Amino acid sequence: MARLRLATATPRSWVDEVAASPLELLSDHAHCELKAAASAQSLIARHPRERALVVELASIAAEEIAHFSATVALLHARGGELDRLARNAYAEALLARAGGADALLDRLLVSALIEARSLERFLLLAEHLADLELAAFYRSLVASEASHQAAFLRLAREHAGEDAVRARLAVLVEAEARALAAAPRGPRMHSGVTDTG
Repeated sequence: MARLRLATATPRSWVDEVAASPLELLSDHAHCELKAAASAQSLIARHPRERALVVELASIAAEEIAHFSATVALLHARGGELDRLARNAYAEALLARAGGADALLDRLLVSALIEARSLERFLLLAEHLADLELAAFYRSLVASEASHQAAFLRLAREHAGEDAVRARLAVLVEAEARALAAAPRGPRMHSGVTDTG
């Protein structure tokens, strides 16, 4: 399954930064899964007559909730607690820049980009974390994350066609890179970084 090409790569140093606070990372990750489920449900509510979209997104929402539960279970097993919901500056900035004429196309592509960034970071955690339990946990989520990214891209192509997707992605991929660069640093799934090495 092909990965969506992002404009920037997360540096290996990001793993060291987030690994220093695994409980905070897990809490933030849990909230990301919850928001992803809510986003999928919101798209269903806005487009109830789009049969393929409804079926696909219902499955994605269920998987995101399952991932939320698994993440919270690991957090609790390690003695942590789910923190209060915090703003996700990265996602907010990306959604704010997705103001094209076709709102559904933009939402689907933004979702694909967020899944692609999460996939990239899950892979980094799986490959480079010294904490083997946590590394294995993120490795277990890789296939599902890749599937979600592909599903959002497929839905976008079915909705608007390949040419429209390619043209809009060219804009939104750059917006994603800017949103990530502007995001605050810290032990979060979509935290900003200061280098690309």
